[in-house]
Amino acid sequence: MKYPLSEIAKLFDKPEIIGDTSREVGAIASLEKASPNDLSFLGNKKYSSQVPATNAGVVLLPRDYKGDLPKNSTVVKVDNPSIELAKICSIIEKRLWPELPPSIHSSASIDKSAKIGSGVFIGPNVSICEGAEIGDGAVLQGNNYIGRFAKIGAKSFIMPCAVVMDYCELGQRVRLQPGAVVGSDGYGYVFSEGRHVKVPQVGKVVLEDDVEIGANTCIDRARFDKTSVGEGTKIDNLVQVAHNVQIGKGALLVSQVGISGSTQIGNFAVLGGQTGVAGHLKIGDGAMIGGQSGVNGDIPPKSYMRGTPPRPYLKAHKIEVLIGHLIELFDRVKELEKHLGISKKTFSKKHSE
Repeated sequence: MKYPLSEIAKLFDKPEIIGDTSREVGAIASLEKASPNDLSFLGNKKYSSQVPATNAGVVLLPRDYKGDLPKNSTVVKVDNPSIELAKICSIIEKRLWPELPPSIHSSASIDKSAKIGSGVFIGPNVSICEGAEIGDGAVLQGNNYIGRFAKIGAKSFIMPCAVVMDYCELGQRVRLQPGAVVGSDGYGYVFSEGRHVKVPQVGKVVLEDDVEIGANTCIDRARFDKTSVGEGTKIDNLVQVAHNVQIGKGALLVSQVGISGSTQIGNFAVLGGQTGVAGHLKIGDGAMIGGQSGVNGDIPPKSYMRGTPPRPYLKAHKIEVLIGHLIELFDRVKELEKHLGISKKTFSKKHSE
């Protein structure tokens, strides 16, 4: 594929172009690995040092970039290189994966009571059960199971092997990546008479408009009422959302996050990768939790926490730095005890008295 820079620049918001505007772009690459045929970008300031030496034919830079420019590249300054790059990728995506024409594969199994909207694509080996509703323009790529009385909103995109269980509801433009499961049983048991007795999970899952669910992520149906994910929330791969969890709008959950039952996640909260959250907690609006944190208490709105237990980010960082000097500190204490003639035996005896 070849894309003239003159055409690409039309996608951008008031671009400032420095250099040869007749270039063509054939691929996208990082600053470090880019060739003269590639377009690259500076999306994270920590890579600013790579800009002057890049071999990219075209480089997207933020307008406030003050460093040296690459000698052999055409520079395009924009407000947000990552946003503008997404516009380019959207065009490439349509070339690589064109829209699927409305059709129903002969191997699909559709119950007579199911309601199928207009312009729908239903791929091979899809099962749509009693009373299910598929909205206009929805895509079910293949090997999907849509349970009894489940609802799939208009223009939702369900990738291969994703599952929507009975009574669960997806809003408009929801995307399920391969292997995602919406509506698996919640994990609930009561110990009685020497064994674990399963507690029936009779609620559902509701995903609001523009929610995206990553590959092999599981969202459990509620014990009662609903597990819900708010409008525009994006959930990464391999995430576990337990029964009756309530996630607000615009939240970001990164890979391998695990959320226990009945916890509430606020609007636009961010949970870093491998964060674990205990049950029945509240994470406030706009809170950010660093990766690999273990959350065992409520998190205030707009706070930035990390660690186990979570602490304010700068405090947690300071503690980690001090832990790195513990061996040195113990050695200094030993030298001090030696200098003062204090033995471990004497110290222990004095404190035991």
